Amino acid sequence: MLRHWWRRTGADLPWGDPLPSHRSPMEGYLWRFTDTARSRVLLVACGVNHRPGRPWGTVVVAASPLSLVRSTTLDGARADSDRFAVHATPALTFAQNRLRVCLADVDLEVSVLPPARRRTVLPAASVFSLVPGLNHYWHPYLFDGRVEGAARLGDEHWDLTGCQVYAEKSWGRGFPPAWWWGQAHGFDRPDVRVAFAGGLLGRGRATVPVGGLVLGLGDRRIELFPPAAIVRGSARADRWWLTAAGPRYRVRLTGEGAGGPPLRLPIPTLIPHHLGFSEQHLAGEIRLEIDRAGRPLYAGTSRLAGLETGPAPRSP
Repeated sequence: MLRHWWRRTGADLPWGDPLPSHRSPMEGYLWRFTDTARSRVLLVACGVNHRPGRPWGTVVVAASPLSLVRSTTLDGARADSDRFAVHATPALTFAQNRLRVCLADVDLEVSVLPPARRRTVLPAASVFSLVPGLNHYWHPYLFDGRVEGAARLGDEHWDLTGCQVYAEKSWGRGFPPAWWWGQAHGFDRPDVRVAFAGGLLGRGRATVPVGGLVLGLGDRRIELFPPAAIVRGSARADRWWLTAAGPRYRVRLTGEGAGGPPLRLPIPTLIPHHLGFSEQHLAGEIRLEIDRAGRPLYAGTSRLAGLETGPAPRSP
């Protein structure tokens, strides 16, 4: 079908659903659970690589304040192209809103129940989702789902029911040559949540730095991406910053690492079972300021923010 051929370029058609597999060389899925009451964060990530050769996958689990990181690679991972489902058995499965992870001393089973979804003209984050052939696409699709379930993490048992949950999908020819990323719940208002990212986007000599931000404020979802918004940001020396100005909203964001060294999280390359690394603070600090029509709308801080840069330098 024409739709399947077009999606293999990385792009979606207007009103499309970006969550089923694009059959891109690399597809990534991430779930992040924030337990504000107990100051805990749990991250689960899965990568599915379709080329070259036999499909293979990567599964990563990380938790704070445990400083726990567990990971594995495996053959035969796949993601369905006709529905939203991911299979990296026996380490991870996700289907019909149920996430199951069994990895080393980690055992997790949760239901992630999203609110009712509505299709939009732009299927993912910004107009870039309609452009074929980009090296990387990013879609933060879930901020305010309902979570039921629990996890065993080493010797600890975490009840995840009632946690705030964030989820995203990314896909393309691989990770950008350099990127920065952040996500946070845990503000003084539980209906405030944010995700942002930036990196080198494009193809060949047309590769340029691009950033964007998705913000939840009450029942509003605010997306600030070029060309509709002017977005500038970077991450250097354990500091993140971003400004995004659109027709109605202006956002200023600063982030800072948690004080200790970041965790090194495995990330897949295009070579089967070969991994690179990113560096991420699972519980960093984000200061967020939002103006609407030139007037202050919200200002607050989260100390349970994920803050990442990649790729990390290789170990000596």
